[in-house]
Amino acid sequence: MIFNNETQELLTMVREFVDKEIIPTVGDYERNNEFPEKLLNMACDMGLNQLCIPTEYGGPGLTNVESCAIAEEIARGDIGIATTLIANSLASYPVLVAGNDAQKKLWFDTIKEKKYAAFCLTEPNAGSDAGSVQTTAVEDGDEYVINGTKSFISNGPIAGIYTILASTKKSAGVMGLSAFIVERDRPGVSIGKEEDKMGMRLSCTSEVIFDNVRIPKDHLLGRKNRGFKYILDTLDHSRPGVGAFGVGIAQRAVEEATRYAKQRVQFGQPVANFQMVEEMLANMEIRAQSARQMYLHTAERIDAGLSFTMEAAIAKTAGTDAGMQNAIDGVQVMGGYGYMREYPMEKLMRDAKILQIYEGTNQIQRTVIAGQVKKKYGAKTAKSSAPSAPATPVKKEAPAKTAVTPTPAAKTEENKNALNLLVCIKQVPDTTQIKIDPVKHTLIREGVPAIVSTFDTFALETALRLKDKTGGKVTVITMGIPKAEDALRECLAAGADEAWLITDRVFGGSDTLATSKILSTAITYLEEQTGKPFDIIFCGKQAIDGDTGQVGPEISQHLNRALVSYAVEVTLQDDGTLKCKRESDEGYDYFAVSTGCVITINKTSYDLRYPSFTTKRFARTAEIGQLTSEQVVVAPEERGLNGSPTRVLKTYTPRHEKNGMKIENLDGKAAAEKLTGLLSDAGLL
Repeated sequence: MIFNNETQELLTMVREFVDKEIIPTVGDYERNNEFPEKLLNMACDMGLNQLCIPTEYGGPGLTNVESCAIAEEIARGDIGIATTLIANSLASYPVLVAGNDAQKKLWFDTIKEKKYAAFCLTEPNAGSDAGSVQTTAVEDGDEYVINGTKSFISNGPIAGIYTILASTKKSAGVMGLSAFIVERDRPGVSIGKEEDKMGMRLSCTSEVIFDNVRIPKDHLLGRKNRGFKYILDTLDHSRPGVGAFGVGIAQRAVEEATRYAKQRVQFGQPVANFQMVEEMLANMEIRAQSARQMYLHTAERIDAGLSFTMEAAIAKTAGTDAGMQNAIDGVQVMGGYGYMREYPMEKLMRDAKILQIYEGTNQIQRTVIAGQVKKKYGAKTAKSSAPSAPATPVKKEAPAKTAVTPTPAAKTEENKNALNLLVCIKQVPDTTQIKIDPVKHTLIREGVPAIVSTFDTFALETALRLKDKTGGKVTVITMGIPKAEDALRECLAAGADEAWLITDRVFGGSDTLATSKILSTAITYLEEQTGKPFDIIFCGKQAIDGDTGQVGPEISQHLNRALVSYAVEVTLQDDGTLKCKRESDEGYDYFAVSTGCVITINKTSYDLRYPSFTTKRFARTAEIGQLTSEQVVVAPEERGLNGSPTRVLKTYTPRHEKNGMKIENLDGKAAAEKLTGLLSDAGLL
């Protein structure tokens, strides 16, 4: 299928995260037997642990197609991280299938607070045979008392909440099973043995023990003794996602194998040119693409409200078999190197195997498929079977695409420290893609994409971190042509709340002094319109070549507000003042400054955040405020090409020369004797 632009943007965002953060580091995490908490926290900040949460409960409201495609992208980086994040969706499906509004609110609020959830189905003696579940839930007044041990539970040790299957009527077998919500912090819930796995090592898997755990009766999902039906629905919904995991591994395997085969030379040519290797690479690509279309087709059926049991089983089987076979073939293409831990292929092979086992073995999937085939084609008449009736799956609607204008956060008693923050940004050519004309020695900018200035991204990150701690609102503003909206939307995707563009072409060609006057006038206009002054105006470091002044300090003069320049860290103190860590020639200085100031930010130690699904969607539809010369009234002589009459002289930083002595005009022996004498006099010899 062909994704629409919005879905493609989300996938590109996730792929960039995987390529930059996950793939380069997971090998070290695994070798050091270290849980990838930092990576997972970054992923959670993006909302990758909330793919299944509907918009009405504060989630991104993704379609099943989008969720599965995102699952493939994460699994392409590492199946353990993918399992940790997407296990939330598996655990959530019983709640989506059978939960009421109160249960859904409890469940999704807990995920947003605790980050992870777990689905507790498997037991030591109940794997594919769910009817052998020994965990019991016994009614006792207004409560259920749960006893039993669940095994092989993904996220077991880190989950803040569980969905579990327990027997409420032992004599009825699978027809006596019920589904429940159980919070991790309830007395009697504990973690048992943590498993030491062959693959998928960056996820945590353990026993979860329930010892006389009491839960209120309103934690029963749906109807009593109907839990097995809910679990079957859950597994049907999850299987295309597992298929997507397999495709992620299959895709990564073909990428790594092809890259290696093109570089590895034998008999005077790359092994990629050998016919047998070409055939293997072609088959690997065929498997990946075919299995991808199967899980996407299944997800489309779910979103459309059509039956999908057989398609889900096929998607799971095709995707996970493709992942396993591509990993095997990838090792073969790479030969001995494929077997070594120095290369990622052996890890892909270890990781792929579990996908053919968990959430219903592929042997069980083939049994399901065969059963569906016999139903579909088993009619005695020669007439074609009528289309199967639509099932009633959980249908996750895509969010309405309407423009949203964010409202400022009010400074209530509970939010008295909330800050009203402004960040001045600019759109510049991507310097990594600019080339130099070899004749004219000038920059070639044609075809070079524009991005937010690197320094301004650190200013925005500093503002967003203050907002995270204090609440409030972050506004971004820029001057430029209408295309500069792209830069503003990039800032909204990072977490800004509101954006303004000064796009009137009478301001075109303004130098830095004129630009600072225009921006200062626009800032004053916005403050007058809202009746709320900005507590801090942030700017990025404005110039690196010494040829121009800095807009930030000029704004501080125009607005008569205190200035802190070259800050690398800003924190709000209990007394309402700001503590600024600032770069200096000697290292760092610390300043206390009141709000109502201008701060220019140098590169900070902060890790820049990736957009989340919620902010990315908001950025696509948010209305960008437009300011023209009618609102921003600046005299003609202070704007545009007239700009400022100031002429800026070229400045530079003097080169620091260290004290020393040159030994000259001596032959080697004499120079050595001279040096030895100097070192002896200095007490160094």
